[in-house]
Amino acid sequence: MHMFLRRLLKMDMSSRRSLLFTKTEMPGHDIAVPFICRKCGTCCMTYIPGFKAEDLITISRYLKWPPADLIYRHTECYLKRIRGKPEPCIFLNDQKLCRIYKHPLRPSDCRLYPFSYGGTDADCAAYLEHARVVEAVLMNEKSFEIYDASFCPNPDVRLIPNSKWPEIFRTLRLLNVSRKMIRALLILNDAPLMSVITCFLLYG
Repeated sequence: MHMFLRRLLKMDMSSRRSLLFTKTEMPGHDIAVPFICRKCGTCCMTYIPGFKAEDLITISRYLKWPPADLIYRHTECYLKRIRGKPEPCIFLNDQKLCRIYKHPLRPSDCRLYPFSYGGTDADCAAYLEHARVVEAVLMNEKSFEIYDASFCPNPDVRLIPNSKWPEIFRTLRLLNVSRKMIRALLILNDAPLMSVITCFLLYG
């Protein structure tokens, strides 16, 4: 149990702030539901963001690719998307991971996905899981405001009352959501220790 708790709570504030989420503000508390990317590459198979030429030159140095070659490849790929014949993003590697994921010039379109996509993408399994949880936690709520990571004036959350946590756990079990989703949800919402222990007892 102690190992589980250490794993569950091992997330510093900067990592926590980097999580994408949907936040629902209710009269007495908030609930932040994280979006947990599965790194499947689906979103990158048909989308490539736009770049300034000077940014592509900077990225070419980072990747050690010839600048002219990178600009040409990006232009060709981008124009095909505009013409309705999209190809995989040129920065996607053989393992379907982004080559510039940690680079500061990675576009906000990609950093904020799926919320930069209008908050929805029916082809993304991670988004569908996220949407199911958001819908479930709002099922019995009559009054709320909803924001996501692309626009949230106040990312801090008001604590969920202890009496609400059993209902939330039941919902998560019924939805059969991933452990990563549960872990991030507990951390984003500053779950009390007893709720974390309950989560352990339910999910092992």
